[in-house]
Amino acid sequence: MCQRTLRWSCLVAGVALWIAAQASAQERQIRTHEELESLLLETAGVGLTLPDLSYYWHEGDIRETADEGSIWVVHRKMIYYFIHWGPIEVDSITPEYAAERIPKIWPGEGLQVLQTQPMTVAGHPAIYVEVLPRREFYRAHFLIWNCPETGRQFIADMNYNVSYRTPISELQAEIDATTKTLACHPGAPTSTVPGHVARYDEPRFSISFSHPLNWYVFESPYAVPHPAYKGVRNDSIGSLLAWPKDGRVRIGFVWKPKPERAEADTLAMVGDVERFRAAAGVIGELEEVESFVSEASEPLTARGYQLVKVLGLVRRTVPEDPPSNFMPDGRAAVLLVDDERSAKRLFIIVWIDNYLLNGQSLCPDRHIFDGWARDLVAGLGG
Repeated sequence: MCQRTLRWSCLVAGVALWIAAQASAQERQIRTHEELESLLLETAGVGLTLPDLSYYWHEGDIRETADEGSIWVVHRKMIYYFIHWGPIEVDSITPEYAAERIPKIWPGEGLQVLQTQPMTVAGHPAIYVEVLPRREFYRAHFLIWNCPETGRQFIADMNYNVSYRTPISELQAEIDATTKTLACHPGAPTSTVPGHVARYDEPRFSISFSHPLNWYVFESPYAVPHPAYKGVRNDSIGSLLAWPKDGRVRIGFVWKPKPERAEADTLAMVGDVERFRAAAGVIGELEEVESFVSEASEPLTARGYQLVKVLGLVRRTVPEDPPSNFMPDGRAAVLLVDDERSAKRLFIIVWIDNYLLNGQSLCPDRHIFDGWARDLVAGLGG
């Protein structure tokens, strides 16, 4: 094996090992939404039907007294979307060639080809390949095609973690988006995909495609899985990486006794200073929070409940240990609701840290919190 190929194999294998380490670190702690619903009912007396996602927490994340308390959980999903390009290796992409080429992308992962299927990408014949890795906590799907107009071979590489209960719908959406929206040469035929309203367009790489608003897209820091890769990125050889901005979300449930006075009218008032203070106060009571600055507030109604959603910027006192690309600064949405049946005032906090990308701290978009708020309040009342 030549030195260049060995270097490429080692670097790409390192990516797979990093993904494996990230997945196995919390795998044993993953709980279901039913377990969290039971815990909330047992501790706070609040009935809440939660989204069918994965959650994990430690015993120290649960604090309660006779009348009030809090539970903090983390939801994590893991999905990676790569697009690689390099020189054309064969005149046409056949199922036999694809089945031989794709397992070489992740050396040492023991990729077993389950199926191949003909497709079309940017007007080019393509082959879809589904594989089963030796480490069965994740799944991998690929699209491979030649672009004669630019002399490049493309591989779209989509991986998602099943142990984290990552929604397969997000992976399927990316496969759909690639086949319909990607342009690998000028004038390539494309169409639109609902929900993929953002467009990555990089003339330097002569590639563009659509993606959801809640995705990061950037030049991959890892090796390009092509034998011709020599460490130089350009329009002839390169790699992009994308993943969702809400790949890790911390969710807090804080409850206190419901005030005796009726507040139905003030609950619907956007300018209710007391409720701004209540939302900021419940964040400020947490040991790891240094500050919370509210940006906006709005009234909501769901299943007969009146709520207030307060969105603000939050800063943690202590960075993560071990350090990662997630920053102490972030954004949090606080949903405030009075639950008549349990006589509790419930705060639901959705918190996403900023992400450090190419030296820039990126704050998650507001629309991400709108989606979380919608899904969480839909289950009020159990």
